[in-house]
Amino acid sequence: MSKNRNSIKGEYGIGYSRNTAEVRDFQELLDSRWAGLNNMEAQNYHEHKMEFVKNIRGVDFVNDSACTNQNGIFLALSDATKQVTWITSFTHWSDIELNLLQLIVEKVNHIIFFGDNNEESRIFFDALNINHDWCNDLETAVRIAFYSTPSGDEILFSPGIPADARFNESTAERGTQFKKAVAQL
Repeated sequence: MSKNRNSIKGEYGIGYSRNTAEVRDFQELLDSRWAGLNNMEAQNYHEHKMEFVKNIRGVDFVNDSACTNQNGIFLALSDATKQVTWITSFTHWSDIELNLLQLIVEKVNHIIFFGDNNEESRIFFDALNINHDWCNDLETAVRIAFYSTPSGDEILFSPGIPADARFNESTAERGTQFKKAVAQL
């Protein structure tokens, strides 16, 4: 059975058996939104979101500075095809979801915590038995990550929190600083 353009399932399927004006209007709305999203992709609006930066001596650098929450971290780690050295500033470990915790255990070899030394984070990392380091500036975090990551793995910058005053409250500025730190290696 072939699907026709107006075969909408679920709660939006009210009147789907009829070719009503509401269904046509809804389908046109969906079509225009998809066209807009595809146009954004074509114009490369995804800077700082799972952006491949560079490969240095077999180590891939991935910039996910746009990641500002737990869900963003989950998506970034889900997308990783290699073992990961993760640079993060995430601090809400007591609220972490089980599926994210499983991904961290499965894919992360080393965590570089970038930001203020946080006791809750230290306890969490020790409990996971994952190598971890602490630093206060992004350039140092990138350097530690690079020298502790074996060839064939990737370094993922996925902070998991909104940008702070160090980056003028801008995830784009934070991502640009990450790329500059990588370029200095």
